[in-house]
Amino acid sequence: MSAPSARAERPAKDLSAYEQLKDEELLALFFKTSAEEAFTVLVGRYSSLVYGVCKRVLGNAADAEDAFQATFLVLVKKGAGLKQPGRLANWLYGVALRTANHVKSKRARRSKVEREAGAAPAKTNMSDMNYEQLWNVLDEEIQQLPQKYALPLVLCYLEGKTNAEAAAQLGWPEGSMSRRLSRAKELLKSRLSKRGMAMSAVLLAAAVFARPASACAPAPLLTSTVKAATLVSQGVRVRDVVSPFAAQVVEEVAKSLPGGYKLTLSLLGAAASFLIATSVVTWHIFAPPDVNLFRATPQPTIILPPITNRPGTSASISIQAPKSWVEAQKKTQPMVPETRSAEPSKSQP
Repeated sequence: MSAPSARAERPAKDLSAYEQLKDEELLALFFKTSAEEAFTVLVGRYSSLVYGVCKRVLGNAADAEDAFQATFLVLVKKGAGLKQPGRLANWLYGVALRTANHVKSKRARRSKVEREAGAAPAKTNMSDMNYEQLWNVLDEEIQQLPQKYALPLVLCYLEGKTNAEAAAQLGWPEGSMSRRLSRAKELLKSRLSKRGMAMSAVLLAAAVFARPASACAPAPLLTSTVKAATLVSQGVRVRDVVSPFAAQVVEEVAKSLPGGYKLTLSLLGAAASFLIATSVVTWHIFAPPDVNLFRATPQPTIILPPITNRPGTSASISIQAPKSWVEAQKKTQPMVPETRSAEPSKSQP
């Protein structure tokens, strides 16, 4: 859990104006002004989704609360660089799952045999699994689906939105949402079959999706998480507002995620390279002929000495003919051997 400084509760504020904003608008407002109200709405909007994942993976409340806080603090550290802030639900779901598994790994200190078994999942008998274990498998498999199929599952089954509400949030036609949701179930069924969990879509829905996947996070946890996030956004160190264990998890998970700044630097580098190349090409095109590297070198001119030394004879200048012209002449006219007149005899005295 968080440090006492992050637990202080404040009187409830009117959040109605903020609740009308979209995820991307709330994120932009929070990262620009550190508005606590904006982050309060985001935490409230996705608290059940995140806490549900953490509780299913970790089982106990204490670890789930650490993972919950760490997930939202990772959002504070990485959220400004999100490429698709409008799809925050899917991003938070993935980070919550990654964070909870990270906490589980650090807490459990699994043996070498268990780690090897986790690298190659064995066939699983569904009848031997309880509800939480089944959801752990589903969480892992949903994360392996393409985003266009994972998103409908996250929004409709994990958040409980209707097809129309999920389609409106993503800007998709409602019919497209229904088709992708159907396809997502089939893909999930196929992936589960490979793990020895052959289930029909109807059985899958009855066994798992018919029950709420989320859990209600305690109110004090929400309050302390918002306070901690606001302080971190203002420059306070993570380890000063949450437990040392949670702070370590935040740093490690944040480092494991791709950074938006890397993408920005790559784009800037590509743009700079393009500008340099364009400038070089432009300079060579409009540069004087004697310094232009893109212009062909003119054919050399050969100057031969005069044939005779007689007065009035001028020098003969021969310019090398293009090869194509020579070939054309060979085809149209027979080549006559070049002859030179005999040297005139000297006059008698």
